[in-house]
Amino acid sequence: CWKAICATRALPYDDKMLVRTLLAIVISFALPQTGFAQERVWSFNAPDNEAFLIFGVPDTDDVGLSLWCVVGTGEMAIFLPEPRIALRAGEKVPMVVDVDGEHHVLKGVASKDAASGLLMVEGKFHLSDKITAQLGSAQTLTVSVKGRSDTFPFSESTFPALISACKGE
Repeated sequence: CWKAICATRALPYDDKMLVRTLLAIVISFALPQTGFAQERVWSFNAPDNEAFLIFGVPDTDDVGLSLWCVVGTGEMAIFLPEPRIALRAGEKVPMVVDVDGEHHVLKGVASKDAASGLLMVEGKFHLSDKITAQLGSAQTLTVSVKGRSDTFPFSESTFPALISACKGE
C-alpha cells in the first residue's frame, strides 16, 4: 500500500511548471547582460608632464582612441590600437583623420605595445595645425588606417582641457 500512495502522490510541480522554469533559465542567459557591459567614454588625465584624452572603458585596458602630448612641446599625437590590421612594428602608414567631414593625412607609424603585445598606430601633428582648431569644435572623429575606419563621438570629449594642458596653461 505504501508504494501505491507514493506512486500516485502529486509532486509540488507538474511537467508544465518544470518546462517553464527551464525556459526562464535559458532566456535569462540568452538575453544581453546590460548590467555587466560598460561603454567607452572620454576621460582626461594630466599626470606629471604629459596629458591624455582617452576614449575607453574606465579602469580597464579597453582603449579605442587616445590623444596625448608632452606638455610644452607644441606637438600632439593620435594613438589608435589596431589589432585588426596586418601591421609590422616600425611600418609607416598613412593615418587619415576625418574631422566632421574634412580629411587630414598624418604620417602614422606602427609600433608594438610592450605591455599588451598589441600593435598600434600613432600619428603626430602640431598644436598650430588646422586639425587642432577643428578638433576643438568637432562632433565626430574618424580615423582610418589601411582602409579600416573607426568613428568616434567627439562632441562629449574634453579636448579644450587637453589643449590647455599641452600648452602648459
